[in-house]
Amino acid sequence: MVESTSAKPRSQKANKVRAILAGGLVLGIGAAFTLAAWTDNEWVFGQSENGGGPGTKVYQMQQNTWSGTGGTEAWSDQELRPGGALTFSVNADDLVPGSTVYAPMQLRAVAGSEALVASLTEAAQLLPIDSVTNSSQLYTALRYEAKQGVPRSSCNATGFSSVQNGNIVPAGSNLNTISVPGAATNINLPKGDNVNSGTAVDVCFALTLPTDAPATLQGMKTVPLWKFSSTVGLP
Repeated sequence: MVESTSAKPRSQKANKVRAILAGGLVLGIGAAFTLAAWTDNEWVFGQSENGGGPGTKVYQMQQNTWSGTGGTEAWSDQELRPGGALTFSVNADDLVPGSTVYAPMQLRAVAGSEALVASLTEAAQLLPIDSVTNSSQLYTALRYEAKQGVPRSSCNATGFSSVQNGNIVPAGSNLNTISVPGAATNINLPKGDNVNSGTAVDVCFALTLPTDAPATLQGMKTVPLWKFSSTVGLP
């Protein structure tokens, strides 16, 4: 008996159709059941060991240049030049060769501030320059010295010379001289508390007209400026 050749292809096609239908049926079942993802979230926030978010402390100093002949304390924050007025001792506007005059001041950390380390970071002549009222010739000729640890009552020839240490700027310095950075010239300002400022540190300036000052400087005045800075953190 001769086997039909057309039956086998039809049988194979039928099997393929059934397989495709079966596959489609499986795919259809899969499409009908969609599972939702299960999600669990965890949030965190930043705080310091004392609670609350990261924050900063207060680092601020202020100056006292004393007010009037009675020497009343006059604490203020003077961030812009010319700043507070240093009052040099009597005859400061009547210098003669070899004479020295003195001016006291103080620095302190304000209430609520952390401790600070200050230094004398800038020295310059006030602008504009004038040949009589703000002479650059007299500014160049004058010399000065600055010490810490000299209280107002001792900011004079006797008291100034009695303090052997504490030089911020050495004797005989030009008026544009600043302090050399280092522990010896640093001005350490203790912290206070939230109500009281830190203990004030006394500073005394000594300004001298050298003995060899020329007579051409007669009748002139000048206005020197000095700046104290305290820096916290990297520049």
